[in-house]
Amino acid sequence: MENVIFTRPEACHAQEVKTLVDESEQLDSNSLYIIYLIWCSFFSQNSAIAIKNNEVISFVTGFRKPDDPETYFLWQTAAKKRHGVANLGLNLILYAVEKEIENGIKAIEASVNKNNTPIVMLMKTLNKRVGGNLSTTSLFSSEQLSHEGMQHHEETLMRIEIN
Repeated sequence: MENVIFTRPEACHAQEVKTLVDESEQLDSNSLYIIYLIWCSFFSQNSAIAIKNNEVISFVTGFRKPDDPETYFLWQTAAKKRHGVANLGLNLILYAVEKEIENGIKAIEASVNKNNTPIVMLMKTLNKRVGGNLSTTSLFSSEQLSHEGMQHHEETLMRIEIN
């Protein structure tokens, strides 16, 4: 990928990551401090950003589950619209996942809206790339996620067992 650098995020990238989330039509936005500054500072070893022309054009945040450290949980990912880099999202996730595989993970999980076709297809492609076994279960119901009159979709857990 010409002129694109994959690296770990730092606190200085938090605002650009939040902007990508805010511009996304699929992601729930969070507080700059509570999530993105903390994420880019304390969870950077499990996350990644793509930089092109000194601009963050994509990110993936993830973490090792505290009760199951052999499972890598992909939390959020987004890319700038019209970034001009083929397969950017998949390649950035593969970059992050391959580091985690090198460090002993046995599974990859992601919470997804089952109607978000791009992320569902991305997880299926990731499953093929890592040679895993993909399963899908309900994670959180719409009732659990809805509050103050705001309806939220059900979240599905997609899990890839790595062989």
